[in-house]
Amino acid sequence: MSAAVLALVLCAGLGIGMTGIGGVLVVPGLSALEGMPLTRAVPASTLAFLFTGIVATLKLQWQRRTAPAAAPPAGRHALLALQLAALLGAALGAFSLRWLPATGMHLALALLALGSGLQTLLARAAPEHAAAMPRRATLAAIGLAVGLGSAWSGTGGPILLLPVLMALAQPTRAAIAMAQAIQLPIALAATAVNWWAGQLDWALGLALGAVLVLGWALGDRLAARTPTARLRRLLGGVLVVLGLWYGFHTLTT
Repeated sequence: MSAAVLALVLCAGLGIGMTGIGGVLVVPGLSALEGMPLTRAVPASTLAFLFTGIVATLKLQWQRRTAPAAAPPAGRHALLALQLAALLGAALGAFSLRWLPATGMHLALALLALGSGLQTLLARAAPEHAAAMPRRATLAAIGLAVGLGSAWSGTGGPILLLPVLMALAQPTRAAIAMAQAIQLPIALAATAVNWWAGQLDWALGLALGAVLVLGWALGDRLAARTPTARLRRLLGGVLVVLGLWYGFHTLTT
């Protein structure tokens, strides 16, 4: 990988650690800067998100024990329903990846990022106390959709789940933690399918994962020192910029 790609992946990890979003940079970076086909870039990036998913999940478990107020308001069973459905969706998405039109898939992701960013910036501030979560069946449907979209686009899951959680008026920090935790089941399922299909570049995926985790650690430390209102504005701004950039990149390549 070139120095430019390494820097971009480090920035992606920084974004994941700070706002939950940043993984969307990886596949376009590999495609635009390295000329890598999606059939190689998407499976490798999905493997890389396995590592950020692991560290985010470990942090979430630590929060539940030491600082329950900072953990997502969903109960353990509700969160498990979301994660299991995301795992199933990611497996189905990885199986069907080769038959999907790449341009339409990436444009849909760009529009989602742009729309959710604008909604986050324009909406009233999210409450910082636990809000009621949907029922398990609804969370399972959300998880299935997030898993499918993540496997199709090569993203880790937060860019699809965060807009939903923000629309449900979930506390900003708790929403980020919950969105980060969904990376693990998505990455596990999609990576297993990609490995079975012979589409996985292990060396590339492991290298990407190491750089992402380094960026995640830096971003997580920065997020802890950032006021919640500013973090929410940053999250909305990142979504808008990524949506515009990703849409432009898709239409011009």
